[in-house]
Amino acid sequence: MNPRAHHALLALPFVWHLGLAPWVNDISWQPLGLPFPMVWQMAGVALTSLVIGFVYMRDEKL
Repeated sequence: MNPRAHHALLALPFVWHLGLAPWVNDISWQPLGLPFPMVWQMAGVALTSLVIGFVYMRDEKL
């Protein structure tokens, strides 16, 4: 297995924000009174931070 295969996880935030946006924009549910696309973007920021942190920690071990 490639020791840098975990770098492929960095594509996940792009898929989250760009690839799934057309489906998210049609959802009318408002959790906590916020529009769902806004909640989706905030969750994406958290996901992106976790993915970058994971990749960084894996790189430090190599």
